[in-house]
Amino acid sequence: MRRPTPNQNESPFGFDELFFSTTNERGVITFGNDVFVRVSGYPRETLKGAPHSIIRHPDVPRAVFKLLWDTLQAGRPIAAYVKNLSANGSFYWVYAFVFPIQDGYLSIRLKPSSPIFSVVKNLYTATLAVEEKDGMEGSVPFILEQVQKAGFRDYTDFMIQAAFAEINALPEKDQSTKTSRAGGISEISDISSKTSQDLKDCFKRVQDFQNINKSFVATLENLTSGFTQLKFNALNMTVAAAKFGEVASSLGVVAKEFSDLAEQIRSHLSGLEHFEQNLTETIQKCTLKIVSMDVQMMMVDFFIKESIEKSQHAENAFSDMMIVRDSFANLFRGNSADLAIEIKALADQLSKISSQLADVKRFTTGLEVIRQIGAVESARVNEVKVTFVHYLEEMHRFITLLQTSNASIQKSVHDLDSHCDVIGQIASSVAGHVDTLFEKAASFSPDATAQAV
Repeated sequence: MRRPTPNQNESPFGFDELFFSTTNERGVITFGNDVFVRVSGYPRETLKGAPHSIIRHPDVPRAVFKLLWDTLQAGRPIAAYVKNLSANGSFYWVYAFVFPIQDGYLSIRLKPSSPIFSVVKNLYTATLAVEEKDGMEGSVPFILEQVQKAGFRDYTDFMIQAAFAEINALPEKDQSTKTSRAGGISEISDISSKTSQDLKDCFKRVQDFQNINKSFVATLENLTSGFTQLKFNALNMTVAAAKFGEVASSLGVVAKEFSDLAEQIRSHLSGLEHFEQNLTETIQKCTLKIVSMDVQMMMVDFFIKESIEKSQHAENAFSDMMIVRDSFANLFRGNSADLAIEIKALADQLSKISSQLADVKRFTTGLEVIRQIGAVESARVNEVKVTFVHYLEEMHRFITLLQTSNASIQKSVHDLDSHCDVIGQIASSVAGHVDTLFEKAASFSPDATAQAV
């Protein structure tokens, strides 16, 4: 098939119009909804069986598609800004979410308009220049480097933030209906809207994870500094005790016991640094699942209403809808299950940390007992008391730091656990909502109507 020559005309579609297509594992188109067919400009018969590259625009760097295919073939979803080419040479920009499904891939697209979109268009122009000079060996690292320079942790972080920016930039959905079946369609809208709100609640809670994590990291940094200072204090106290000889030998023992117990506490807290890294990864994984489910629900809601509307003048509307029912339902259910698994794993880690914090609290009480013994021993000789008062004050400051840090971490754990509980409940409750929407939609089919009559 001869490829069209690109021009400067835009193939229009509305911000309220979502579209999708499915392909097999080789990228051959197997299905697309009506908006996709209309915007692409190709007849449905031409699109089905054609490679998805039929709509590829030369203004998009090959590096973008390299990232896309590498990620998909690793079994992970990806989202990207893509400029597509219509049959008449016009263009249309989309923010595309692509998900691995059984026997292929499903791509959901919406019209972009966020500030990130403007930046990306300039980035693609710059990437094309690099690609022309250095090929994909140069353009792939370039685009990833630019993403990090823009303040994103990595490409996954970028695509998540861009996804929510684009979703939030969309206009409010018009819940009015154009058919005589308004009651049933309204019920579909209620389910999809409630699901979307629940997912946004999950997103806010996961975003709060990030704030909690920042406080968590700051507390760990203060503790690390405290442990470092403690080492010097214990060493200096031991040296001072040796100078006084037998009269202060017990204080050398106090310094050693205090230091040894503090090291046990440090060992208990060492796992928290690993937990902080896990929490950062969990935040990203959960956020990706949530934004994926949100856009999937939006697409299903739009597609079902598109199909119901189409059924008034086309016989195959419901049979077309049922072709992709399982793909959407399985994908949404799978993401719900994955989100629940991630949250359950985090909750299990939090339970272990709570147990460790209880030990730390008990050990901290032991430190205070050792410090008080040191205070009693140093008070026996005035010269010794004067010398050691500073070391004992440092011990007291360290104990106070442990107490406040332990309380802060306990609060963080409690807050995280509360969020986990809610997110886990939502993930379980919405898992079958896509199935429910298709079941509601099936009641509009001619066969169902005939049976009712």
